[in-house]
Amino acid sequence: MIGCKNSFAEKTPSDLFLISSVHENPLFAIALRNKENKAYLEKVEIQYLIEAVRKSSLTFIRNGENHKGAEAAAHILRKYLQAGGRVQTARDFIEGVASQSFLTGNRYLVMSSEGKTYPVRDVLYNELERLEQSLSRNTSFRE
Repeated sequence: MIGCKNSFAEKTPSDLFLISSVHENPLFAIALRNKENKAYLEKVEIQYLIEAVRKSSLTFIRNGENHKGAEAAAHILRKYLQAGGRVQTARDFIEGVASQSFLTGNRYLVMSSEGKTYPVRDVLYNELERLEQSLSRNTSFRE
């Protein structure tokens, strides 16, 4: 990303998720019931990601300050609501709202329990991919 700082983040593992299972998130069932309605599903996926951040036990780092999941979720929800119509998809949300500070250009990070930092962007994409895979399988709640 252009203008992003905080280049000290580790390479993000593809199995680093915000929550242990997609089924922990109450929005999974809503997404599953509405997966054929693509426009609505995009909105549900955004809400799913915000809820996953809220429930996450990871530490979120915004402009050098640590935040719990609930604080990070409240912040990105405010940004999402301010973004209005320019955010149409979950990918728009990740790229345009949830990945970096508009004011400083610093990208948002998460810190694992081992103390390693990773870009929130990567972790959100991991979470979204896992959700989409579960939806495409018409999952049986095994994850």
